[in-house]
This record gives sequence, C-alpha cells and structure tokens, in this order.
Amino acid sequence: MQFRYYFTIARLVFIVATPVVLLLLPADFFDHGESICLSKVLFKVECFACGLTRACMHLIHGEFEEAFAWHMWSFIALPALAIFWARWFFMDWKAFLKMRALRQPQLQ
Repeated sequence: MQFRYYFTIARLVFIVATPVVLLLLPADFFDHGESICLSKVLFKVECFACGLTRACMHLIHGEFEEAFAWHMWSFIALPALAIFWARWFFMDWKAFLKMRALRQPQLQ
C-alpha cells in the first residue's frame, strides 16, 4: 500500500511536470538533430506521424503556421492528447485522495 501511494504521487508529479517542461522549452527544441522514429532510422521511410512531435511543440507555443507546416494533424492530435492527459490526471488524483483517506487513521 505504501509503495502504491508513493508511486501515485510520482505519477502525478510526472503528469503535471511534463506539460510545464514542454512549455518552458523553446518551440524549435525538437526541430534539429537526428530523428528517433524507428521507421526513419531502420527503413529510411517517413511514417504517417513524422513531424507530429515537432508540430505539437509549435502548436503548444502558439505557432500555428509552423505547426501546420510540420504536420496538419497536430490540430487534432494535441487536443486529443490533452483530453487523455487530463483524464489520466483526474483518475490518479482520485486514487491518491482515496489512498490518503485510508492512510489518515494510520498516522494518528
């Protein structure tokens, strides 16, 4: 029970910190360097999602034209990801509150 409690806290920190870190990074942070896409690395072929990370990063920073230039589906992918991210946060938050309530009698 104690491990699960601290694991849930760690997940909540990760869920909250990741968007903050992405906002603090510059919009062109992922634009340079080697690609880590397996399709591109192994087969030298761009996959359907190539450029989506870069596009979402530009979209987060409000650079809509640049985001569209990288990948037009970012306008659908980023809001969908935000919905799933929020759902994940609230599910973990509820679990955390339940575990904290169960833990309270142990502390007294």
